[in-house]
Amino acid sequence: MTQSKALGPDPLKLYTYMELPIGATAIGIPPERRKTGLWRYMRPSFQEMVPPCLEGCPLGNWIDRFISGVDNKELDKAWWALRLENPFPGVCGRVCYHPCQESCNRKDMDGAISIQAMERYLADHFFDKKSKPLRPRKRQGKKTAVVGSGPAGLSCAYFLALMGYDATVFEAQTEPGGMMGQVIPIYRLPKEVLSRDLENIRAAGVEIRTNTPIGKGLTLSGLQQAGYQALFISVGAPLSRRLDVEGVASDGVYWGVEFLREVNSGRSIGLNGDVVVIGGGNVAIDVALTALRLGAGSVRLASLESRAEMPAHLWEQDDALEEGVSFHNGWAPKRILAENGSVVGIELKSCTSVFDKDGRFAPVYDEAVTKTLKAEAVIMAIGQATDLSFLEGSNIRVDPGETIRVDPETMQTTVTGIFAGGDIIDQPRSVSEAIGSGKRAAIAMDHYLRGDNLRKIVQKGSLARTMREHLGLDGNAVSRSRKTATLDDLNLGYCSSLTPHQPRKLSPVDRVGNFKEIKTVMSLEEVNEEAMRCLSCGVCRMCGNCYLFCPDGAVQLDSSTGRYAIDYDYCKGCGICRNECPAGAIMIEAEGEG
Repeated sequence: MTQSKALGPDPLKLYTYMELPIGATAIGIPPERRKTGLWRYMRPSFQEMVPPCLEGCPLGNWIDRFISGVDNKELDKAWWALRLENPFPGVCGRVCYHPCQESCNRKDMDGAISIQAMERYLADHFFDKKSKPLRPRKRQGKKTAVVGSGPAGLSCAYFLALMGYDATVFEAQTEPGGMMGQVIPIYRLPKEVLSRDLENIRAAGVEIRTNTPIGKGLTLSGLQQAGYQALFISVGAPLSRRLDVEGVASDGVYWGVEFLREVNSGRSIGLNGDVVVIGGGNVAIDVALTALRLGAGSVRLASLESRAEMPAHLWEQDDALEEGVSFHNGWAPKRILAENGSVVGIELKSCTSVFDKDGRFAPVYDEAVTKTLKAEAVIMAIGQATDLSFLEGSNIRVDPGETIRVDPETMQTTVTGIFAGGDIIDQPRSVSEAIGSGKRAAIAMDHYLRGDNLRKIVQKGSLARTMREHLGLDGNAVSRSRKTATLDDLNLGYCSSLTPHQPRKLSPVDRVGNFKEIKTVMSLEEVNEEAMRCLSCGVCRMCGNCYLFCPDGAVQLDSSTGRYAIDYDYCKGCGICRNECPAGAIMIEAEGEG
């Protein structure tokens, strides 16, 4: 006769919890130790997910934390969380293309949270207040160099300084800031806002040396010989892409980036006639609106792309249309018309398609279909170009697109110890993307300077992309999965419809002939109400539902962490806590399968 197996404590793991009847695990246990948790075969646990706004942010802003700070009226904590991940809150609060809002789960309900406006509010609120510089780590006694003072370079230097390194920025121009100060029009980014962000970067310990170009006099190898143990290159794409068409050398032809740079530098450019802008990107829109403010009689914008295909952001296009810029989509320049060496018009040719079947840029023209526009000035804004002449003699590899080749995870170039980021590498060209690349490089440089094996760290998937993760500053005892929270993960029964607040804009009439900032800051009441709209996707917001609904009192507040915790001696695995969690921050799985 085969001996039967005893039920109860199962050190040999002969049974799973689901194979045992409820209460069977209590057989042989004294009555005082028979706790209700012994019934459990499903196990709930606190495990947060990644909010979609964080997933969508190219620079890794701690969005859920600063929104929570605003919601709880703890602006100092919100400001700390914002500055930890972003050295340019004032800039990004104005010029970022806010992909976080495009990713917001609430977008599909009653409108995305106005995250960018909240960021701007915090930056403006603390504008005249002295904030204590962040010092997460003590000084490391090692020197690092950054070439270029645009958003990527200054961000890399800022984060290196936070990690205790001596960070020196070498800038060829007389003022730091790169394209932010030289090219972005002041109706989008007032100079005092950039100056304030630069002041905070210097306060973190970053040294900025202007009028110090890298090239023949001071080289990359020279910096290494001077004791800089890691280098970051971020010289950007400061030139306009050129187009060789008949008449392009005529008086009255300008190039987009250089045109904006001249205007921002204060040079007087008179435009009192008709202006044609060539291009469909954000620089082209900036050029068109700047031309209007300089007195152009009319501004027409001609682009290869259809309106839907234009790379310029939709809200930028809307601003241009509101102010009277007319769009001529599906047209390319054929030749610039001139009399006595000066522009009098432009002849355009039809563009029948811009991209091939694989989505690659491959425009097709119908040379027989043309039209002519009268113009006293033509401004070409068809893209940006890099200048890599300073790399001559180095072993840094340059790709065919005139960008520096880097490891996409570590941002290290083909030369050990030299990293690169921003517009000089193959990535989308925006301030937020540049800041993100500078941060990733700084984190990788920290590992490099500490003697860690970067390749092994990347292979393990343990290379952080945010400062809070890299420095262990999250301060949250709850574990977080890699899953991005969706609307289906939330209990929307606890969500009511709330009208969103959007930043207001100056009327088109009030923008005529001046460079006043188009968007205005929201009020404290408005940003507080926006913070209340946040669904806290995947992140515990300490609402207490799990505590209130647990029928066994198994969820209690842990005084050592300030977070809720589950007492598994009494948890029966009923799943009510999971069902009633508004944020989807509790998961449940079969006992023993975690």
